[in-house]
Amino acid sequence: MRFRDLDPRLATAIWIGLIYATIPFVRRVRELFVAHLPAEIIGYAVMGVVIVAAALAIRFLRRSSRRFGGRDVAWLVGVSAVFVIWTLRLMGQPEEAVHFLEYGALGILLYWALKARVPDRSIYLAVTLAGVLVGTVDEVIQWLVPDRFWDFRDIVLNGGAVVLSQIAVWRLAPRPSTPVRWSSGRLVCRLAAAEVLLLTMCLAATPQRLARIAAYVPLPDRLATGVDAICEYGFRHTVDDRTVFRSRLPVEELARSDLERAAEVAGELDAAKGKGAMARSAVSPVDDPFGYEVRVHLFSRNRNLQQARDTDLPAHRYHMTTAWRQNLILEHSYGTTLAKSSFQWGPRRRAEVENAQDPSEFFVSRAGEHLITRVSEGRLRTLMVALFAALVACDVLGASRSRRAAPPE
Repeated sequence: MRFRDLDPRLATAIWIGLIYATIPFVRRVRELFVAHLPAEIIGYAVMGVVIVAAALAIRFLRRSSRRFGGRDVAWLVGVSAVFVIWTLRLMGQPEEAVHFLEYGALGILLYWALKARVPDRSIYLAVTLAGVLVGTVDEVIQWLVPDRFWDFRDIVLNGGAVVLSQIAVWRLAPRPSTPVRWSSGRLVCRLAAAEVLLLTMCLAATPQRLARIAAYVPLPDRLATGVDAICEYGFRHTVDDRTVFRSRLPVEELARSDLERAAEVAGELDAAKGKGAMARSAVSPVDDPFGYEVRVHLFSRNRNLQQARDTDLPAHRYHMTTAWRQNLILEHSYGTTLAKSSFQWGPRRRAEVENAQDPSEFFVSRAGEHLITRVSEGRLRTLMVALFAALVACDVLGASRSRRAAPPE
């Protein structure tokens, strides 16, 4: 059977199935690869595939019956360049660039599958929404699979690849001339509503809620303890004009916990010293957010101090700056606990690290960087539910208009 004879919906479903089926094995394959070869090769391979695909597309389009000129070539080269530049920016984790291949191809397949159903210019929006929805489900599956994690950034990568594919298609494929139909608008509303509903459910998967669910439904320990929740809500705190951190607790609760639980938490830290006391999994952020955050900041401070001693400039100064600012955070908001433990720095070490750090650097602690602090959970949920209701109302309105516009039998 020739490729052109393949049902586009079947081809799209197969591709989505392959994306989902590889989720449990990707990390293991990556570990086997980097055990023998540099991880950067993955990124260079992705860039090579993008360049080869662009060259093949140019060759195919030049041989087709439609006009294909220099501007079209420039457009395709520009889209490919964005993929390449984005991949270069991901070289710290080059395996993330594989998303571009998966979802760039998905964008083309979705366009092929939906163009008969959506024969007007809303096709590009419908494809983008469908691709983002598939990418979000991808992240949900990853979250449920052991050793894989939820990451909002991956949804951006997935959606970005679909958007870039549609930018290429918009220029290179014949553009629809049919006026936007009510049926097309309804499909767009339904896809958007499905994505909003799924994100609303994901944004509700907090450690506290997962812990309550675990009381009735068996969940893996990493979910039941809240260590691997999809999202958390918290507060943004300022130590000074150049040092910021996030916490699950408001200022008043941090101060109260530091005053009332200092001896208890300090004793636990000292008792476990040298036995992985700073490991994030040692304490649950659900059961003891204060104790958990003390450990995370201490772990970051001590680890960066050690890395600073093992590296040369400029990495040395970067790690010293991180160690110093994490210590400032500990002294500012966990100071009583730190003072009662054996982890408090003496004057000599404080002076050593302070003199080696960059005082002009604006520092935002990566401990708790995933916490949502700009909006409360209640307000965000209200906004998402209102958006979902508006999309459903648009779908209902579209159905009513479609019936009125339909010719009588």
